[in-house]
Amino acid sequence: MAYLCGVCGKPTAPSEGVCVRCGSVKDIHVCEDGHEMCQSCLDDDVMNRIVLFCETSDSKDPYEIFDSLVDIPGMRMHDFKHHVAVGASLIAAYCNVMHDDRKSDLLQKMSERGRKVPPGSCGLMGNCGAAVSVGTFVSLITGTTPYSDKTWAEANRATAESLLKMAEIGGSRCCKRNSYIALGVGDEYASRFGCELDLPEEVICKRHDGNRECIKERCPYYAETS
Repeated sequence: MAYLCGVCGKPTAPSEGVCVRCGSVKDIHVCEDGHEMCQSCLDDDVMNRIVLFCETSDSKDPYEIFDSLVDIPGMRMHDFKHHVAVGASLIAAYCNVMHDDRKSDLLQKMSERGRKVPPGSCGLMGNCGAAVSVGTFVSLITGTTPYSDKTWAEANRATAESLLKMAEIGGSRCCKRNSYIALGVGDEYASRFGCELDLPEEVICKRHDGNRECIKERCPYYAETS
């Protein structure tokens, strides 16, 4: 999937040059109008699009919001931007249900925190970023800090429960599978805090054809024809 130019919004293609935003000469992408941007700045632009979409969405279904986010140009099949997208989807749906006027502030904080989870942390650190994103969601809606008591435990438990559910299915990696699992745990925690999110009747993955590591029938969201 092509990235969209951060200057004019047109599709880009890999090339060589100097980024118009930061001056980098690595991993340059150029659009038809000649705007050149590096991978890092393009990723940053996608992160900003995630926040903007969630700010303006009125959906109360985190799965619906998430599926729209992964359609944003520049969201790869396996991508650290899921570390923001999962929590942002939950925050948007939660705030829409609860009429919580903290929505924009919480989304900005979700973006800031989610970006800190390294790519590949699921396999390299044993801590999937989608699971951390759920814990971050719980932390944000409850105002949890390292000094909190009960909610400190809730935020950590949300991450732990997500990781356990992911581990029960096993690997290899799949950002979509783990994100769907994490969203389900996030819904459970939203309910504990008095928020009943809208949910689809069934969650079916429509992107497995693009995943070379898809575990197929072992995945609860797999459908051979989707």
